[in-house]
Amino acid sequence: MKLYVGILFILSIITVQAQEKHTLSGYIKDKSSGESLWGVNVIAGPTQGTTTNDYGFYSITLEEGTYTVTVTYLGYGTIEKEIVLDSDKKFDFELGENSAQLDEVVIKTNKSTKSVRSTEMSVVALSSNTIKKLPTVLGEPDLLKSIQLLPGVSSVNDAASGFNVRGGSADQNLILLDDAVIYNASHLFGFFSVFNTDAVKDLKLYKGGIPSIYGGRLSSVLDIKQKEGNLKKFNGELGIGLISSKALIEGPIAKGDNEEGKGSYMLAGRTSYIGLFAPLSEDYEDTKVSFYDINLKANYSLNKNNRIFLSGYFGRDNFEIENFLGTTWGNASGTLRWTSVLNDDLFLQASAIFSNYDYNLDNLRSGSEFRWNSNILNYNFKPRLTWYINSDTTLKTGVDYTYYNFQPGEINPLKESSVTPEKFREKFGTEIGAYVDLKQKISDKLSLQYGFRVSNFNRIGKDLIPIYETGSPLSYDATQDIYTENQVIGETAYDSGKTIKDFYGFEPRFSARYLINDNSSLKVSYNRMYQYLHLISNTTSATPLDVWAPSGPYLKPQYADQVALGYFKSLKDNTYDFNAEVYYKSMNDVTDFVDGADLLFTESIETEVAQGEGRAYGLELQINKNKGKLTGWLSYTLARSERKVLGINNNDYYFSNNDQLHELNLVGMFKLNDRWEFGGNFVFGSGKPVTYPTGQYEQNGLVVADYQNRNGDRLPSYHRLDLSATLHPKKGKKGKWIFSLANVYNRQNAASIYFREISEVNGIEMPTGDTEAVKLSYFGIVPSVTYQFKF
Repeated sequence: MKLYVGILFILSIITVQAQEKHTLSGYIKDKSSGESLWGVNVIAGPTQGTTTNDYGFYSITLEEGTYTVTVTYLGYGTIEKEIVLDSDKKFDFELGENSAQLDEVVIKTNKSTKSVRSTEMSVVALSSNTIKKLPTVLGEPDLLKSIQLLPGVSSVNDAASGFNVRGGSADQNLILLDDAVIYNASHLFGFFSVFNTDAVKDLKLYKGGIPSIYGGRLSSVLDIKQKEGNLKKFNGELGIGLISSKALIEGPIAKGDNEEGKGSYMLAGRTSYIGLFAPLSEDYEDTKVSFYDINLKANYSLNKNNRIFLSGYFGRDNFEIENFLGTTWGNASGTLRWTSVLNDDLFLQASAIFSNYDYNLDNLRSGSEFRWNSNILNYNFKPRLTWYINSDTTLKTGVDYTYYNFQPGEINPLKESSVTPEKFREKFGTEIGAYVDLKQKISDKLSLQYGFRVSNFNRIGKDLIPIYETGSPLSYDATQDIYTENQVIGETAYDSGKTIKDFYGFEPRFSARYLINDNSSLKVSYNRMYQYLHLISNTTSATPLDVWAPSGPYLKPQYADQVALGYFKSLKDNTYDFNAEVYYKSMNDVTDFVDGADLLFTESIETEVAQGEGRAYGLELQINKNKGKLTGWLSYTLARSERKVLGINNNDYYFSNNDQLHELNLVGMFKLNDRWEFGGNFVFGSGKPVTYPTGQYEQNGLVVADYQNRNGDRLPSYHRLDLSATLHPKKGKKGKWIFSLANVYNRQNAASIYFREISEVNGIEMPTGDTEAVKLSYFGIVPSVTYQFKF
């Protein structure tokens, strides 16, 4: 109640109007497909404007008069239209590079730079078309690999599951596909992402200055929108590559005599057959590996103001080593959404969302066969109201409610083995976030976006919570520098739905832009984020088999504060733009595994981890070339990421797994003519942290490695060059060829370095007592070719 009283107080201040005003609103779509366009600039006069929301809707309230309305969007022609605003009016626009000129409409180039004028900072938007132009590994365009070419975004190695943003860990990224949470975004242990770029319309990555509409993670938000489908005609795409093939169909629903259908659909599928090549190598002849995924989306207009959407994703990976090990994992999600234009100034969207991530681990060794199952399931409801108060002020408010069901693990015997069935206790929780987000233009030079989010996590039963002798799972012995597990002296039983432990977080958000002149601006942002879920891992890179755990009596929520300052400049009539940002992020109650932790088959995960603090800070530079035959960007990141946890590394700060001091990315796309396009990217990064053994000793006849400082050593520097060429079809033809060459000069980058005893001398096996270092590299030079055609 207090929250909404505060909202009404704010609105009573900002809605004072001096004279009669009218509202201009409508939808903006792609001319060829009828799909809505997200983030289009709508400018009325020299200084007043707005952008379209996720569904292509815009609304701007202006004083009565005559305006030249300019509609601009990257990659499309710009439209200008003169409008007499003497009452509330609706105008829909269609953008296209080859749009026919309409009455009072002319096509011009973009006159303003959104990166300079927007209040957003630490935000990057990419379209699927841009991603497809970048060189690929094995011919498959990859969304996650593409964003790793941006400043402040990295990965611990070529096959890492997930990505890291500004020193955060992989689980600190909120990944949304049509508002559904994706818990593991990788196929084949990280070689590919689960996102089929043919089914993706566009994405936004928030590295900082995160609006209050998002919550639940510390480091970033990756918001991905799927294609809605073609409203005007049926078409499809088919792609055939060396290791995978994919297909997409889309078209209108209930198309009558009108040019557009009342709705549209999109269905895409992708499958791999990389396992067919395994027998070609003696090392992998007993290995089976594959993945597939399915994307779908449909929408239907109930009337001119109301539309419903249904979207879903289902993907699966399979990996098996015959008579030894097998595992499968995958995501499933579904979103049902209703959008409504309540009036010219109010836009409502409400979503009901389902998301599930699960994995199976099969032990296939004879006599002890068993299957281990685990999953995390959530149901989410998100109503959100957007109020376009006037041309200078937009307000968003809403509530996010999520119900969680964690199933840590269940063991069942296979092939009638003697393994005893066992099921770990399920865990339950609810997370609620209420928020207010205001975007306000104070003057021609100063614009603000600010708000807050109030979050609550409630760990609930049914559950049995152990009672430890000292009140905590672990005790730290400073004399021996080790943790010891405390004795369990009892249990507390909680009935279904009863509160075990609840937590609250107040999360203020703020960003400001000061326009120095038409071509440059300064920006500053601050955000606090709470995270109530923890991905528990004791590997350098998170794996599909890692454990998700909720906050509770013995595991506190993580929270972080980040501040950033940036300078943005447009050069040579927007041919180039440059931005520089510095940031500092402090993290509290971050988790890390204690020495000797065993995480996979552990009921009480709190006995294997400790919590501490972290910090990350850095400088990010990027220059983009936006026009001409050659486009692309050059970025450089100077960064540091550290953790400090009692009982680890002599209680001093140590580098986090994803720390990387230097990172350089050079990306270029060159259009030679109507048929040939070329792409290339060069990546350089200083070595990631690693813990090498400092010695060894013998215990009970076994040689045991001795480790000292955690992450005190470094892998060699990483660098790679990738190239691609695309041959478009001749006029009247529909097929195109895509050639790519990854790791052109065959650099053997070290994914890890491990140590083993030298057991052979001059071809004769014998124990030597000497140790050698062995570098593990995932791939060398990789050529690929893909054929795609539309129908």
